[in-house]
Amino acid sequence: NMLNDQSAGLAAKVVSGTPRDSLNFIDVVQLQRGGKRPEAIITDTGSYSDIVFGLVHLIGKRYRPQLANLPDQRLWRFDQGADYGPLNQAARGRIDTGKIAAHWEDMCRVAVSIHECEVSAHDVTRMISRDGNPTPLGQAIAHYGRIFKTLHILRLADDEPYRREGKAQANLTDGRHDLGRRI
Repeated sequence: NMLNDQSAGLAAKVVSGTPRDSLNFIDVVQLQRGGKRPEAIITDTGSYSDIVFGLVHLIGKRYRPQLANLPDQRLWRFDQGADYGPLNQAARGRIDTGKIAAHWEDMCRVAVSIHECEVSAHDVTRMISRDGNPTPLGQAIAHYGRIFKTLHILRLADDEPYRREGKAQANLTDGRHDLGRRI
């Protein structure tokens, strides 16, 4: 179930935790009528992908999944030749800014279409990632998402209040699920 930070349910909708299905949370947030819309979306480990990071940030939300095996997460960099100091080993991937630039206008069109509820985020994901193989637009959105995934991982590793806030929200959701099972 989707909850806000005050333990109130959003749209009385249960959202799956798989990467493909997790984009329903974007649709729930976009279709919400009345009340304050969430600024950040906090999910469990199973509901993230680089494309999800990209789409969520394109529509102006912060995406904060709880990531398992944080030390094993891959970080991404813009410049393979740059010295990232102690992060050199972790920052193995390269963000292809050329792909992002080549598809930027289409990425903006997708974001506006989702924001205006002309198309669901779930349907967009199916269109840009067929059978797990992203289209060129999907690859561009994934590279864009890697920027925010890397920033999120670095904050999780270095910012204790940020980490605690995410964990507190995850615990709140788990507590509500536990209560529902008991009832």
